[in-house]
Amino acid sequence: MLRKYGFLILMFLGSLFFSCSVADNWYFKEGGSLLWVNRQLEDSVIKKAVQNNIENSSIIIAQIAWSPGDSSFFENTAWYFSLAKNHGKSFMIAVDWQNTERSGVLGNWSFADKDVQELFKKDMLRLLLTYNPDYLNLGVEVNYYALTSPDGFRAFASLFRELKKELKSSKSGLKVGLSYQLELLYGHHLGWNQSNTFATLDNLLGDIDYLGISTYPNMVSNDYQVDILFSSKYIDSISNKYSIPLGISETGISSNFYSDEQRLKYVKTIFQKANDLNLKFVIWASMIDSVEDSVWSDKIGLLTKDGYPKAEFDLWKKGNSNIYN
Repeated sequence: MLRKYGFLILMFLGSLFFSCSVADNWYFKEGGSLLWVNRQLEDSVIKKAVQNNIENSSIIIAQIAWSPGDSSFFENTAWYFSLAKNHGKSFMIAVDWQNTERSGVLGNWSFADKDVQELFKKDMLRLLLTYNPDYLNLGVEVNYYALTSPDGFRAFASLFRELKKELKSSKSGLKVGLSYQLELLYGHHLGWNQSNTFATLDNLLGDIDYLGISTYPNMVSNDYQVDILFSSKYIDSISNKYSIPLGISETGISSNFYSDEQRLKYVKTIFQKANDLNLKFVIWASMIDSVEDSVWSDKIGLLTKDGYPKAEFDLWKKGNSNIYN
């Protein structure tokens, strides 16, 4: 009888362990940086950026632009995939179908269009079957779209649920999520003057495997921009609000607006929060500055346009390594 009860207890504990493992199936954490390079940069500088990204990251991210009828997204993914495969890194594909200003989609179309939905599903399945990513972000900063096209967003939400099932039936271990813009979530985004967009997140909360958060001190409204840590407190808030795997999908600070001391303070704070809040990934927005210098985001790299480390590079390097080691 005792042996029987012992067996039942072991079975119960085993099932409990299994259910917990399935609920939070993150075997390790990820740290990395987006890698934006083009022909404006010198070849030697590009090599430095790529080398620093590979040597100091656990994951390679292909953030690609998608729009109906434009197949360049598929070829653009190939280079990032080869970096991940050749260097034994995890691989994430993040699909960005909005324009740079976030005033709408890339082109004149809507997810409310059934033909667009079918094409998107076809293209995402093709990406999965060809490049076999570990993580797939089906919409970068989708809460902008919820404001610019409420009908389109509602259609996208339904599409996301349907498509996620198809994707995971092809690869059960795939993690499918979305990213949201943090300053816009809380209603503090410069120039938007919108109330918070939490309703759009709540609508999809039970359907996403992970939530990526993009946050930039430069995007905060003018009243708060002087405080480089203003938005960082909301990372705590969103972590406490939702019991879902959470990570920083994009962050960066312009060296044109913030001093070395301020940027060091920000980097230290982000990695401290990653540790305290058990964030699953921290992805810096750019490894290297743009050659141009027309907007604040041109100077959010960890390296200058000539390939030299900025003041915060070593601190990022150390914090990043602690994330995934």
